[in-house]
Amino acid sequence: MKSLRVLLADDHTILREGVRLLLSRSAGAPRLDVVAEAGSGPEALALAGQARPDVAVVDLALPGLHGLDVCRRLRAAGTPVVVLTMHVSAEHVRRAREAGAGAYVVKGSGVAQLASAIRAVAEGRQGPFPEAPPDPLAGLTPREREVLVEVARGASNREIAARLGVSIHTVNTHRVNVMEKLGVHDAVGLGRLAVSLGLLA
Repeated sequence: MKSLRVLLADDHTILREGVRLLLSRSAGAPRLDVVAEAGSGPEALALAGQARPDVAVVDLALPGLHGLDVCRRLRAAGTPVVVLTMHVSAEHVRRAREAGAGAYVVKGSGVAQLASAIRAVAEGRQGPFPEAPPDPLAGLTPREREVLVEVARGASNREIAARLGVSIHTVNTHRVNVMEKLGVHDAVGLGRLAVSLGLLA
């Protein structure tokens, strides 16, 4: 049976080497062959054009171009994508789905799960997605989410008001509401929370 050609994109060389070895030894058919390895987003896209993989396994935290952007571009070119990442927040999972990922595997899972996901998306089926924890932002309004992202980026109330087309007073009200709902008491805390949830990707 024909083997599946896999592109592996992760910025850690030792992880790529380990995954390549494990996939080559994984049980099941068809066989999985890593035919190209990329350490950055741009390199992943370039190698995909050269190697023509059947499936790309992509980390989200890629230098040069975020993994979600890589996923979108690979999908637009017809290459199925399996996300392999350490992130498991509801926001990361949601964004990966929106970017066209066919499966989402968390680092630390067994190689059997990754191999199964690769074979599934190669056949046009949806692979596994983790059961994401409850979304801590579920209680925020869309406008409060916008304000949260702007605060996390370091924007002042005046800058946020100008960008969103509202008054400074309105921005301050949203900011206070966001802090109360999330139990965070300063902009630094909001920034850390936004980064951990993938809002600044």
